[in-house]
Amino acid sequence: MKIDVLPVFGDITEKQLRGKLAVVFDVLRATSTIVTALANGCREVVPVLTVEEALAYAEDHPDAILGGERDSLLIPGFHLGNSPLEFTSGRVKGKTVVLTTTNGTRAIRRAARGSAGVLIGSLLNIKAVAEEIAGAGYDVVMVCAGTRGCFSLEDTVAAGMVCRELARTVPGKKAPLLESDFAAAACRLADFYSKDPLRALYDSLHGQKLAARGFSEDLTFCSRLNSAGIAPGYRHGRIFTVPFTVPGN
Repeated sequence: MKIDVLPVFGDITEKQLRGKLAVVFDVLRATSTIVTALANGCREVVPVLTVEEALAYAEDHPDAILGGERDSLLIPGFHLGNSPLEFTSGRVKGKTVVLTTTNGTRAIRRAARGSAGVLIGSLLNIKAVAEEIAGAGYDVVMVCAGTRGCFSLEDTVAAGMVCRELARTVPGKKAPLLESDFAAAACRLADFYSKDPLRALYDSLHGQKLAARGFSEDLTFCSRLNSAGIAPGYRHGRIFTVPFTVPGN
């Protein structure tokens, strides 16, 4: 198994994705929110690119919950923002959530173009994602959403943690091979922050901006390593948990 880590989703090409399993990370906060919603009984999450697309979906599906952010804040007229703390069982159980965010939902949709499948990764589900990858049998591209086209520390740390977990899960001759210096750097960052993932979120520029806007509790929540035992997958415009099998397996 070969693994690469890409620092910003906007730079990826279909050639880099072709025939590989993609794992998307937007730790602060989209992928953490998606994992939380599904862990709390949400039926499915529909990631969309624009506010207009979300509103159009809601017109055809009036029971859907609209969630998302622009500039980290709740979109006017939406039910929920992009804080995982909002996506409680009482709000989302059995519901379809339509989500649009500045980076994360765009990264998910982009990763689906040409890849063999897309998994949703965060600090909350490192082990579950590693187990899903180990059973899939594909080479892997870890796609970091980044922040407005720039490198994000927190996404890279999470990607590195999945790489490290895979090394423990698939030992010996079948152990994953890192394909780039950036993948190696992600692993080193994961080693550094492994005992204190919250520090990585506060060290990141985006984390500092969220904290300054009053979202410190989100940072604490998003740092809860392996608190969710699911590895959601994206297919046919939806993100769900069961059953999810990479196409061809």
